[in-house]
Amino acid sequence: MYIVNQKFPKSQKLKSAKTIENLFLEGKTHSKFPIKLFFLQKEDMETSLAAFAVPKRNFKSAVDRNRVKRQLREAYRLNKHILEEIHGKKFVMLFLFLGKVKPQYAEVEKAMVKLLKKLHDEMSQNRG
Repeated sequence: MYIVNQKFPKSQKLKSAKTIENLFLEGKTHSKFPIKLFFLQKEDMETSLAAFAVPKRNFKSAVDRNRVKRQLREAYRLNKHILEEIHGKKFVMLFLFLGKVKPQYAEVEKAMVKLLKKLHDEMSQNRG
């Protein structure tokens, strides 16, 4: 039986300012309201990296921004296995929250799953 690794360790977090800048310049995007995904395929990494952002413009309170980021991280952590099925393909990703009201977790997770599946399907077709 295959057990899905649902951890999200430090080694999978995108922190490099240079890489993030590169992601905005050269990366592609997919949107599924209330999340926009910026992604770039990278071959020379051992795992995919992810970052999460919530604009201060939409949520003045840091408490609210942090809560939305926690929801985004949790939805990614539980569903990142969708991307891990694409063998050998690793990504640098940034999930940007576009909504202006605090979301329910179910809505965040639904959008996250749709985005990850969209990316998975696109990359599976490119392989063939």
